[in-house]
Amino acid sequence: MGSSSPSLTLLYSLIFASSVFLSRATLKAFGDEAAGISNPYILDPENPALDVTPSRLHGHVFSRDVFFCERVKVSGHSRWKLSSYASSFRVTLAPSAVIPERMHSKIQVCFHRNASLGLCQCEKDDWRAVQNGLWRTAMSPYVERYVDVKFAGDTSGSVSIAVDEDLQQWRLMCLAAGFVLLLLASIVSSWVPFYYCTSMAIGFFLVIIFLLFQGMKLLSTGRKNFFYLSMYGSVLGAGTFVLHQTSILVNSILVNFGLSEEMHYPVYIFVLVGIVLAGAGLGYWMVRKFIISKDGSVDDEVAQFVKWATRIIASTFIFQSTLDTPLAMVALFSSWAICTLILKWWYRMRDHMHGAAIAVATEHESATTEHE
Repeated sequence: MGSSSPSLTLLYSLIFASSVFLSRATLKAFGDEAAGISNPYILDPENPALDVTPSRLHGHVFSRDVFFCERVKVSGHSRWKLSSYASSFRVTLAPSAVIPERMHSKIQVCFHRNASLGLCQCEKDDWRAVQNGLWRTAMSPYVERYVDVKFAGDTSGSVSIAVDEDLQQWRLMCLAAGFVLLLLASIVSSWVPFYYCTSMAIGFFLVIIFLLFQGMKLLSTGRKNFFYLSMYGSVLGAGTFVLHQTSILVNSILVNFGLSEEMHYPVYIFVLVGIVLAGAGLGYWMVRKFIISKDGSVDDEVAQFVKWATRIIASTFIFQSTLDTPLAMVALFSSWAICTLILKWWYRMRDHMHGAAIAVATEHESATTEHE
């Protein structure tokens, strides 16, 4: 039963993907008819730009409002086109040049997914005004969305709507990072050197933060501004901030002790070595105190927590690898199944090699005993 679980997971993923494709085809067939729109504008990768002139439309029942409105359907790729997995559609709308800039605020846009919604019947909070002569948004390249354009008051004219596919390579890096973390979660969680390295790195930063916090009392900035300086460092770069504040602290101490400038560089080296050793010692103590059990292995509860925390982080990376949620779920389930198969194969090969090594050692010991 356990050996077939990855295959079942992969099968369920394929069934889920097929259901998504079928539901998408159904919406394409009946969405426009349900909305009462016989011939809507269609924007897709084959037709990436068009000019739309909203037509005159009366307001709701018992309303005397008259406005101009039109709907544009933005159609994406089929989900079988995996080359657009990490891409996004950027939809932009720009008023024509004949519309004065002061009238742009009366051009409202509703971006929605409800194909059965009546023309320009979006809720009041869903409308967005055109600002600075442009409206833009992003969407998954595999879905269908609708852009309702409404001209309020006496405004009339045309707008240009375009869709541009943008490949976001950082999403592919998220997919690769998520897969690697998912693969290494069960291995790293029981690997003792991993805890020593991470704890030493954490201890190093804790020592630096403690020294800076104590050293700020000696500087003119005062203790009150340490929080703001820390926020500044986190935004513009923690490394630059730490080096800058450490140099100021060391310089102030050296000046107070009356040391010459020639001694500053050797003191910097010794201070850096001391901080590294202190951080490493703190991290080593934390590992020996809270993580490693008496037999030298990682505590089971800690290993389980780290394993599932790593898997959650990996899942988050995979979900960030695409804007399309169904494909992200398929990628997660598939990655989980593939990683499970790889780990089972790796554990089987490791046990086989370990058994072969024991057999060779036993035969060698038997041969040595017979020889004696």
